[in-house]
Amino acid sequence: MINNQNLLIPTHLNVNLLKFAYNVGQTPRFSWWDHSNIANSQQTAYQLVIANRLHQLANQEYVFDSGWVSSDRNTGVEIPTLNQQLESGELYYWQVRIKDNFGNTSDFSQPEKFICTDQVSTASHLGIWAHKTEKVNNELPKLGNVVFIRSPRFDLNLINIDTAVITAFSRGNEPLFIQGFDLLVNGTNVGVGSPHRQVHYQGSDKVGIYYSKYDVTEHLINGENVIAALATAKSDRKAFWCKLEVYLNDGSKKQVIVTNQDWKVLDGSTAFGDYGVKIRSLYFGMVSENVDMRYYPQGWSEIAYNDDSWGTAWINPQEMVNDHELLIPYRSENTRRFETNEPSKKVIKLGDQNYLVDLGKEIIGSLKVNIESPINQRTTVLMGEQLQDDGHVRHHLAAGPDYVENWTFVKGQNKFTTLQVKNFRYIELVGFQGQLQQNDLFGWAIEQPFESQEANFKSDNGLLNREYELSKYTIKATNQDVYVDSQARERRPYEGDLLVNGNTSFVVSSQYSLNRHSMDYLIDNPTWPEDYKLYSIEMAWQDYLYTGNDAFLNQRYKDLTYKLNRGKNEQSFDGASQDFMGSLRNTKGVDNFDERVGLVTNDGLIDWPIPERDGFVEGKYNTPFNAIFYGAYLTMSKIAKTTGHQADAKHYRGRADRIKKALISHLYDSTTGRFYDSLNADLSVNQHTAHHSTAYALCYGIYDSQQMADKISRFVANDGKFVGSIYFIYFMLKGLIDSGHADDAVELLTNPDDRKDQKTFAAILNTLKATIAPEAWSNHYKPNMTLSHPWGATPGLTIVQGIMGINPTKPGFEAFKVKIRPGKLRQVNVQTPSARGIIKAALDVNGGQQLLDITVPMNSKATIVLPAGAQLGSVKDSGGVDLEGMHTDNDQLILGSGNYHVSYRTN
Repeated sequence: MINNQNLLIPTHLNVNLLKFAYNVGQTPRFSWWDHSNIANSQQTAYQLVIANRLHQLANQEYVFDSGWVSSDRNTGVEIPTLNQQLESGELYYWQVRIKDNFGNTSDFSQPEKFICTDQVSTASHLGIWAHKTEKVNNELPKLGNVVFIRSPRFDLNLINIDTAVITAFSRGNEPLFIQGFDLLVNGTNVGVGSPHRQVHYQGSDKVGIYYSKYDVTEHLINGENVIAALATAKSDRKAFWCKLEVYLNDGSKKQVIVTNQDWKVLDGSTAFGDYGVKIRSLYFGMVSENVDMRYYPQGWSEIAYNDDSWGTAWINPQEMVNDHELLIPYRSENTRRFETNEPSKKVIKLGDQNYLVDLGKEIIGSLKVNIESPINQRTTVLMGEQLQDDGHVRHHLAAGPDYVENWTFVKGQNKFTTLQVKNFRYIELVGFQGQLQQNDLFGWAIEQPFESQEANFKSDNGLLNREYELSKYTIKATNQDVYVDSQARERRPYEGDLLVNGNTSFVVSSQYSLNRHSMDYLIDNPTWPEDYKLYSIEMAWQDYLYTGNDAFLNQRYKDLTYKLNRGKNEQSFDGASQDFMGSLRNTKGVDNFDERVGLVTNDGLIDWPIPERDGFVEGKYNTPFNAIFYGAYLTMSKIAKTTGHQADAKHYRGRADRIKKALISHLYDSTTGRFYDSLNADLSVNQHTAHHSTAYALCYGIYDSQQMADKISRFVANDGKFVGSIYFIYFMLKGLIDSGHADDAVELLTNPDDRKDQKTFAAILNTLKATIAPEAWSNHYKPNMTLSHPWGATPGLTIVQGIMGINPTKPGFEAFKVKIRPGKLRQVNVQTPSARGIIKAALDVNGGQQLLDITVPMNSKATIVLPAGAQLGSVKDSGGVDLEGMHTDNDQLILGSGNYHVSYRTN
């Protein structure tokens, strides 16, 4: 052990962006964070070692040792010599240590695991389910939508086991667009599955069926153990499959148990009162969970539970994976169940036998219940995102589902969990006799793991602080198996949502895999707005900048180029169908760039719903669509250059330049500083100036001078009032900040007007009382809105990327920029994760004197952009020592890793 006090051990080890990766092929990508107590520290070399078992790693019995590799890379690290060392289905441990530019060597990191992708035969998967035996009219009833499953008890001697892993997936829940089972080991929930299937998987005619692996080592005990699952499904393909494998200390692998006819099952139709009534949106219908504790098997997942009365498992004869499908490992973190217990949670007695539970924050998930009932009784249960004016729950959600259920309690303890995924904050019990206690009900949320301590923000404006927390919690609460617009209504991914969801996730979490998985999903399954598919290009580049991992760009390059073309069966989005959406998938389509005019034809969504478009007038050549296309061509030129397609890079850059020139020439009114909406086929101008046309142009940089940008910004800022939908403000705010008008962005975000239906975040927080970003400003603007829609989380990304100006300038934060523009704020303090570690920035404004504290992670460099004309006072290190010779170049200060205190004056 080196025990170096200056160069600390690497942390935050990831393979393929995952802490526990089981999708590892022959060329894994490794990443880690470096740490040092010395300023300006840089990694100069690394040594990465791999062993099959933990004790072998400790004894330096490596299957692979890179030796010292001279490299400053610690993100997306690919090791070519590793290719032939890894075996399918095998478990590996890895560690890394580094050297720095001061001659120090770190200790090895703590070990992490990964598993190489199994090469499995799908024919061996036979799923189990419950099958009711009573016949009605000589036919088996079409129920059995919920099933309790238990394995036979099995004995383990943990002293021989290094790691235990359950592999699981289910079928039949596809019509619900949601995961279908809770997996438990010895009574403890260890995960949720299966992730959304992926139609047209990576451009093929196959459907990707995802399985998950769960490391359950810590949940097993010496002696008897049991695996259990609570599963739901809707179609005839109802089936659950899992196996437990143990990786033994002697280097071998052993299958302990797999689903078969020896497992026990209990049809949950009676326990959940499932007699065909569904809770529905326009897109799906899920089981109403009318829990009946006379039949609910309390303690069913525990080892000691007696399942003798349960039936034996029914083997569904249908193939779980057919010839048109691929069984593949999930590429992001497994979703888990989390018990929520917010400090603001409370129980309110609305009347005799009428209780309201406010969880404090909305959740996406189910309920965990443990109620003592004084009598046998039946209670009506209402859930919802909002309250009515009379204080009761609005159980019929604006988005469609009606969360009304009836629970039957038995006298004494009633302990159970529900399964179906709902979006709710409030639970109302009507007709409950007894005293409802605060700990009788808990939220049972479904989320990916989220490290809340990685990111935070504080300022001297309380409203802005609350907007940041709203955005941060939105990402935490809505991170399930793929980004979707809302689990309450559609449960489907959209590229427009990805734009806000992904960027906000980048600034509050270092967990990048869900964004990449969602991008991959959407490339294969684009949505109907024509402009949306262009955001796949924008977000692919952002993914590369944030992760430093170019695997996605190289793998999907051709598919990204197709996004710049119109689908073969082009039609208006108002008549979009599932077949049309498929036609846009990965076909090259038609190039809609008009060489004669220098603009693209067709149009995009502009905004939604339609009344939010500020009267936009559509033509053949539309300003917002062309502005977005300009950004897409410009970004695609960067992607092409990065991936070695130099001719493409030049072509796309040329296209971008022509669009910008043509927009300004044909559609900009220099007198008003506004862009007209569109051109007709004869190049006549539709001289309406919807706010959106100018805002999109500003967002994507359609201006040729700062003077022009200033004039455009005055119109976009709209005297401090938002225009359009809550989704559209992403483009307003980004345009203002990027063009040098962050003051206007701050004013828009900190508007204190919280009257009902105002387009302000004050109204969203104080009047709408949202705790997850809503889909619209209020029900007035979109009557079928949800209060759980990530595209409203723009404040989070605006605060970090915009107001604090923290953005990567080289992939993986090898270099980044800090350009703080606080407007009227006097104190701002942010912490945000990066691919190389935590970045901190705090600014204290006292008149013309400004004090900046900045933390730059090891192996990274920061460019601090001071206000124009700022006079630098001093730059001190963490010990208060003046760093002589520091100076600005064009108001920029370049700092290596470390903690710094910078003072400067402004006029």
